[in-house]
Amino acid sequence: MLLKEVRIHIICWVIFILYEISILKLMRLDYQPSITYVLYYTLNISLFYFHALIVLKRGTINTKADYWRLPIFIALELIVHYCLAISISWILIEQKSAIQFKTVFSVKAVAGTVWRGIYFILYASAYYLLFSYNDKRRRELVQTIENEQLQNKLLRAEQDFLRAQINPHLLFNTLSFIKYAAKKKPEEANEAIMRLSSIMGFALENNSQTILVSKELEQVENIIKLNQLRFNHTLHINYVTQLNNDQVTIIPIILLTLVENIFKHGNLLDKDYPAEIRVASMDEYLTIQTSNLPNYDSNVESGKTGLANITSRLDQFYKNNYKFSHEMAGKLFKVELVLKLKN
Repeated sequence: MLLKEVRIHIICWVIFILYEISILKLMRLDYQPSITYVLYYTLNISLFYFHALIVLKRGTINTKADYWRLPIFIALELIVHYCLAISISWILIEQKSAIQFKTVFSVKAVAGTVWRGIYFILYASAYYLLFSYNDKRRRELVQTIENEQLQNKLLRAEQDFLRAQINPHLLFNTLSFIKYAAKKKPEEANEAIMRLSSIMGFALENNSQTILVSKELEQVENIIKLNQLRFNHTLHINYVTQLNNDQVTIIPIILLTLVENIFKHGNLLDKDYPAEIRVASMDEYLTIQTSNLPNYDSNVESGKTGLANITSRLDQFYKNNYKFSHEMAGKLFKVELVLKLKN
């Protein structure tokens, strides 16, 4: 990277020098030997880098003191540049006569030398400002990428945490049922084992930022079937899905958390108030709706933790491209999530 920058600088200076020398030749003002150009351009280019990389980059610290310190530095630069330029001129004079000495210190020569110094200082200042701007943008971009990577790691850590919350709950209840059913209903025990195995396999899959909704719906069906087995098919649930596109994706565990909350905190035994789970996708939106009769014999308030986790994860991933609401509507607790689908 450094070698590439050096090459670019060399090419730019070669073009710049050839341009100036060409202008002088066209104006018939070029009467100097090659050594003159070598010495003077070496001096001017040195002034350029000294001003940009030392005076501006290291000599200023963005304080009020820079307002008076920077002009002093520039004045000192011009004085040193003038003295070195005069020394070069005097060295190049073959016969050091009094007339030639006066020519070196003439008003025209002094003004030309000072202006040349100012010219390269302005050139260096423009380069420094451009360099600082690009460097600032690069650092901001790097910081943005690091923040995004950190957020993604946090999002995946939260997904792992939520998976860990869901699986022990299912595992404990299902194993208790299997132990009971193994003696009295072996066919149902076998089905429970198969569905539990599917859920555990889903939990052990490589975690990704998003997952197909259809994949998570498979686990929703397993959760519903397992709970129906546990309660001897007495639960009243209306489960409806309508996906226009089977490639629709969502961040994992959102849907499972909503379904889990129904079984943890809902009363699904009242046939007049069946629980509902509806998942539908249109061209641009995915809608998830759930409703259930609360089970007031359990700690319903604890369900708000899961809802708070959902809100936090939606904020991180979807920003303003979602709508999430939950409320008591009459006797039912209703939840609605609308996601604007990403390309």
